[in-house]
This record gives sequence, structure tokens and C-alpha cells, in this order.
Amino acid sequence: MKNYKLLSHIICQDTPSYGNRDKVYIRVNSSIKAGDTANSSSWIFSNNHIGTHIDVPYHFTNNGIKTYDIPVSDYFFEKVSLIDIPCSSAVLLTIADFEAIKAFIHPETELLLIRTGFEQYRQTDRYWNNNPGLAPELAGYLRNNYQQLRCVGFDFISITSWQHRLEGRAAHRAFLCPENGEKEILVIEDMSLKEIKSNILKVIVAPFLVEDGNGGAVTVIAECEI
Repeated sequence: MKNYKLLSHIICQDTPSYGNRDKVYIRVNSSIKAGDTANSSSWIFSNNHIGTHIDVPYHFTNNGIKTYDIPVSDYFFEKVSLIDIPCSSAVLLTIADFEAIKAFIHPETELLLIRTGFEQYRQTDRYWNNNPGLAPELAGYLRNNYQQLRCVGFDFISITSWQHRLEGRAAHRAFLCPENGEKEILVIEDMSLKEIKSNILKVIVAPFLVEDGNGGAVTVIAECEI
């Protein structure tokens, strides 16, 4: 018997957005209840970076790889670490926060999931207005200490805290667009991590592939220990 967990939020018209600037609109095109042959609908995203989604290098540099340029195998992760850094305000997580719990991060981690508990505020303005973020210097720290790391994900709306936007832009570039030929670290924002109660055995990330692949919605599924 397998123990699977969905780590993506369901996309709906109440999906929160960074800065509260964007929306998802779902409209009925045809309805069996109305006498039509089938149910169909229109899904309209005012921004592709909304809901549980991935950021890839092209999001912050014209020379960066796009979602469909990434090998399919790179969306599979077999060495996954989940860490807890409780947070309820608009602070930047720093190297010190990770040094304090580094014993819980496997040295060969490919995907690092950061659970802050901020997911509990997702249906309030606090979720986008006072969200935590990641400090720019974390990218280099993680890259140097976990050389197999390919992706980070977390349970708040963006790597950029709305209260620390300059640092957030620098953090995006540090993770996605490193200099000197270093490997990019992909970013999955607005994840659902509250249901994880046991060790994660593997994670599959299934991105929505679109021509202008600067990132977008992902379905993330974890297999956990029973």
C-alpha cells in the first residue's frame, strides 16, 4: 500500500496572489445541467505565477532555461528533506536559521522543503502582505553545502517577502540565475506541506508546459513512509 500526499493547492477563484494583484477566473462554457452535451469551462489566469507554481531561470533572465528545457528526469526527486522553521511574520529566513537545523538536512538532498506553518494564513491578507521570504545569501550557502540540491519549495506565497521586495528580487536571481557557471536552484512557491507526517521517499513535480516557459502551475505529489 502506497502513502501519497498532494503538495499542491487546488487552483480556485480564491487563490491568493503575490501582492494581491492577480486572480484566477473560472467560467462555465457548457453545462450538462443546462442541457448541454458536456461540462466545459474557461480558465483565465491574470498571471502564471499564482497558486502552487515553479520559478525557473527564464523568470529572471532572458538567457535562462525554460520549463520545457529542463530534462524530465530533473522533475523527479528521490532524496528529499523536509525541515521545520516555524514563522508567523514577514521575516527573511537566513543562514543562521538553517545552521540551527542542518542535522535534519540530508547531505545529498535534491529537493529541500521548508515548512514554516505560514500556510495557515492562506485565506487571509496576511498570507501575501506579511509573508516570510528567503535571504539572498541562502542560495550560495545551500549550493555550497548541498551540492546535489536542485530545487527548494516552501509553504508561503513567494521567495520574496512583500515587506522585503528588494531582497526578494536579489534572492530570485541568486537561486535561479547564479554567476560563474554555478547550477541554478529551482523554486516552488505556495506549497501545501501541512499533511506531511512521515519521511518523504520521493517527489514528482509535474509542470504545466507552455511556450513562454518562465514558470507556472505545478502538481506536486510525494510518496511518504506509511
